[in-house]
This record gives sequence, C-alpha cells and structure tokens, in this order.
Amino acid sequence: MTKSLIISGATGYFGAIACDFFASNGWTVIRAMRRENANIFFDLNSPESIANMRISDKVDLFIHAAAANKESCLAHPYRSIAQNILGTKAALDFCVANRIEHFVYLSTLNVFGHPEGHIHELSSPFPEDDYGISHLQAEEYVRIYTNQGKIKGMVIRPSTFIGVPQDMIAFNRWSLVPFSFCRQAVMFGEIVLETSGLQQRNFVSVFDICKVINHSFSRMQDFPLLHVYGPDTLTIREVAELVQAVMDRGFKKRIRLVIPDGTNNEKVLYFQSLFLKDIYQPTGTVEEHMVDLSKIIVS
Repeated sequence: MTKSLIISGATGYFGAIACDFFASNGWTVIRAMRRENANIFFDLNSPESIANMRISDKVDLFIHAAAANKESCLAHPYRSIAQNILGTKAALDFCVANRIEHFVYLSTLNVFGHPEGHIHELSSPFPEDDYGISHLQAEEYVRIYTNQGKIKGMVIRPSTFIGVPQDMIAFNRWSLVPFSFCRQAVMFGEIVLETSGLQQRNFVSVFDICKVINHSFSRMQDFPLLHVYGPDTLTIREVAELVQAVMDRGFKKRIRLVIPDGTNNEKVLYFQSLFLKDIYQPTGTVEEHMVDLSKIIVS
C-alpha cells in the first residue's frame, strides 16, 4: 500500500528536494505551503488556521520543514519566533486532529549556540540567539506530544545542508557556503573569503537526510532525537580550494582565491550521533555537490 506524507515548506530549499525524493521513492506527496497551487495552504503566520484544518485523506507522515531562517530571525525576531514555535505547535495539533501518527521536525545545530568538543544527542543545548532558542522550544513541543502518546515524533538536527536546489531561480540562500563559492567562481572567476577560512563545518546532503527519514519511518519511536551529519568535515578554506579544483578539472576555468590572513579563534566541534549508524550512514560528498551545482550555474 502506498504511503503518503505532508511536507510543510514544500517550496523551500529542503522541502522542494524532499518532495522530489519521496515522490520518486513511491510516496504520495502532499505539499503544504503558502502558494496558490498548494495541496494544503500552510501559513505560519496563521497558526490557528493550521491547527483547525481538517483533511479527508489518510496521511502517514508529516515532515515539518517550514520555519523562519536565521536571517529572518535577525530581521524580524518577534514574527520569526512566533512562526517557529507556534507554527510547530499548530502543525502538531493538526496532526493529532487528523490522526497523522508520525511527525518529523527539522531543527538545527544552532540549538547549541557556539559549542566545542564532542556534541551528540545527549549533549545539553545552549542556544545563543533567537533562531536557536526558537527551534529548541519547537523541539520541546515535539517531545511533549511524543511523551503524551499523541504522535510518534522525531527531531532531526542536521549539519550544514548541501544539494542542488530544485528551483535555481527562486533559491535565495546564495550567501551560504558552499553555494556562494560556486556562484562567485562561475560569475567572477574568483572566490573571496571574509575570514581566514580556518573554521570547520560538516556537510550533509539533503537527499541523505531524506534517506534517514525514509529508513527510520517504521521505527521512529526508537529515535526521538537524531543528529544527522555527512562524510565530509572541511574548513571553509578547504571548501573554497575544492571549488577551485572542480572548476579547473571540470570546466578548465582557473579561479583566484582571495583569503585574508588570520588565525582560527573558533572552537573545534565534533558533531556526532549515537544512533545514526543504526539507521543509515550518509554518503553524499561536498565534491559531488560542487560538480552538480557548478554545471547548472555554468549552463
């Protein structure tokens, strides 16, 4: 029997890729978003309308990927905090009312603020901004509803996303690494770093996150909180150098790197999971992402 799911934020970066992944893996995908062509109109600014909505279709899973990003939290903190916290509670109430048993909340590593050392699911969060604390409070709602037996909930904290956007024209996160580096290389022939680039980041493919959700669906109750990370942990400078190498090998285009002098004052972080190996081990690499993204930008 075909399984069905709702993905909120279906036109967002994660949501659009997730819709394509689950549809290609045999799921019936119901897109929840603010656009007129939505299967379900879903507006985080109207949480009561979300909570009071009723649907006739049987749905097996709700992936809540709609949220205010870090930039929105800085620019519009009160609205963004409400979207992240009240929007999540409304999505949970929607699931309870419509008997949707499984719920996945896409959170963020930012619930830890600026951590150092080994961080895993049992580590204590310590958010330091509105973005981090609003996601942590949303996580708490998922935990409460799960503990009360209303849903089978799973909170996913991913590392830095990689993956080619489904809609390159609508994509608006070009300031993020590694997207900004690919764009700079193709358009300007150089990559300019704002820092010395010695800080490290782990990168995980959006497709790998979707595979984790797909693999864990039947035993989601065993993994109420899950860190998801990829095979590549690189410094920002190494990412820039990788883009430079990809452009040279694949496109015969020589890219100049502009890197200011400096030392790395950022704390070393080892983002880990106690449970991920029991579900699925992500395989998508930064280099694969660079090649695919650069091809599209060049064309």
